[in-house]
Amino acid sequence: MKFLKYIALSLFLTLSSTAFADVYSDIDDVSAKITEAEMALKNGASSDDVIILIREANKLTKIFKLPDTLAIKRQRANKHLKKARLAINKGDTAAGEAHLEKAAEDFKKLKGVSSITEALPSESIYVV
Repeated sequence: MKFLKYIALSLFLTLSSTAFADVYSDIDDVSAKITEAEMALKNGASSDDVIILIREANKLTKIFKLPDTLAIKRQRANKHLKKARLAINKGDTAAGEAHLEKAAEDFKKLKGVSSITEALPSESIYVV
């Protein structure tokens, strides 16, 4: 019976670590899209092109699942994406660029290894 518990625990830890690897790659994809939008804005691309890039980044954020504590941080970063899109829509590129930088910073913070492992509920670690 103890042997089965060890196997179950090992399987759980393996699956959870691969799930986090997927989350990290998804966060990297979002960060890359935000960086692409920032570069397009700095290089003088049209506001429509930048808005399309911001919408693509926003769509990518909806793909990955996070624990509740990190989902709240993701929503805060998404608010900066929305504010950037609205500012660029109004023609205020400086404010749009500032919000894109804040969104990029928030997603970099979200990727922190310790924060994802700390966000896991402690009850889920125990296998009985």
